[in-house]
Amino acid sequence: MKRNLPLLAIFFMMGCVVMFAQRLDITLDDNSIVSFDVNKIKSLEFMPESEPGQLSGYWYLGWRAISSSPTPTHFNGDEKWIFNGTVMKVVKAAGNETVYDLEYADNKRSFKAVPRESGASVTYNIVAREEGLLVLKSGTITRHFYKTMIAAHDASTITPFPNRDEYTDTTKVWALKSSSSHSTTSPMGNHYAKYAAATQAQKEWLADPNNQPDPTLADASGFDRWIAKTITLYPLNNGNPTPADVNQHAIGDCCMCAVFASFAYIYPDFIKSIITKEGTSTYIVKMYDPKGNPIDVVVDNKLLCKSNGECAQVSGKNDKYNWATIMEKALMKWLTCFKTGGLGGIGTEHAAPPFTGDGDSWAFSPGKLYNGELTMVVDYALKNGMISVGGFNKGGIVCGTLETVTGHAFTVMYTRQPSRYCFSMRNPWGITSVDGVLEIADKRTTMNTIDFRLVMPGAAAPYKREDLGGYIPPKFTMGENDRRLSPAMLKMYRLESYGPAIEEEDEE
Repeated sequence: MKRNLPLLAIFFMMGCVVMFAQRLDITLDDNSIVSFDVNKIKSLEFMPESEPGQLSGYWYLGWRAISSSPTPTHFNGDEKWIFNGTVMKVVKAAGNETVYDLEYADNKRSFKAVPRESGASVTYNIVAREEGLLVLKSGTITRHFYKTMIAAHDASTITPFPNRDEYTDTTKVWALKSSSSHSTTSPMGNHYAKYAAATQAQKEWLADPNNQPDPTLADASGFDRWIAKTITLYPLNNGNPTPADVNQHAIGDCCMCAVFASFAYIYPDFIKSIITKEGTSTYIVKMYDPKGNPIDVVVDNKLLCKSNGECAQVSGKNDKYNWATIMEKALMKWLTCFKTGGLGGIGTEHAAPPFTGDGDSWAFSPGKLYNGELTMVVDYALKNGMISVGGFNKGGIVCGTLETVTGHAFTVMYTRQPSRYCFSMRNPWGITSVDGVLEIADKRTTMNTIDFRLVMPGAAAPYKREDLGGYIPPKFTMGENDRRLSPAMLKMYRLESYGPAIEEEDEE
């Protein structure tokens, strides 16, 4: 009864106001006055304020999808759902209303709607709750709501969600993987299982730094000769490897670049353990043959270039050739020796095993996981030291201050702004004067486009960083060569040129 007293008082006041005037003035806590035309007030009702985690405000229905029907129904926003705390009002297109009392689950990811008049209660799972999108699922029906009627009317498509309930169990999520590269005959994975172990002649050829890789394996037009360059193994991060050392140029080996940046992010000491410098220009790289046996691949400081000296290979900031450049050349020499494929277009699960001896990997396809499940996979993979690489099937999506690119590989990392983003994905182009980090928000329009390839760390495992957290790129003075891609690479990604460098957001 106490709950109704204020409401009755207002109705009494309204009666008095109607007798003497045509407006109702309400004084708020800040002494401001809100005035209403009494003749236009249809009803008054006290609605409880929303608590953290509860839904609030007006949401307009745009789509309703039923799992048994292949074609979803598009609404024009003429049905609206109004949320205030533990009360929900559904207003149909015809104007009829139904009021529900809500009982939220402890985690605020679902609620039970109990109609005040009659009828059975309905439980809704909150599939997505973003700035302009709300997705609710009840049984086999999924509804997409938008923040404005215009947005609901103009929504030409829905962003699909898996036709199941969201999992919170890592084991169930992991079972949703789309493919695996496990082999029963080689620890290097099924791609390398058909190739033989290194012969003595191959070991000797790999051990001679004068033996150069086949330049055609790079598939970089015009780069056909080996020219000596200055190598500084660890130019940044107090003499330690860092993802900022990995910046792709003319070779289409973005997956390899993303793998190297993952090594630097999770296993910097592993990189230092497998590279030994001999003399002034020779480098021994510890690797594994196609059967997983340890071998040494020895390279010199001559890099793949054009006749004018322009280099095709990966480099660090300010075009510093470093450990990543040496490992890229070692991999090219490895591929030349064992003839397992080219460097251009090499896959994530093929780039990591020659250095780690482990080719076990798992893939997750776009759209198969809920946002929370995708974030859970990232957390699980990084906690377990998996080499984590992802990509996007849609370009032009703004993620933080940068945009997505299709047909490209990114290193998956923890975000340095966990209150705003779910995780980060670093572009190995190193686009800005900070670095090329995309921040992934809890938005279905972004999450739905992401795929993952996660590779076991093998020999790197004992070197895992204990303090793995959000990646903080080093700031540097940007040079002209820090953003160079060859014309062939620009054409590959349908880009004419890079735009100006954009400063990324500072760490919170």
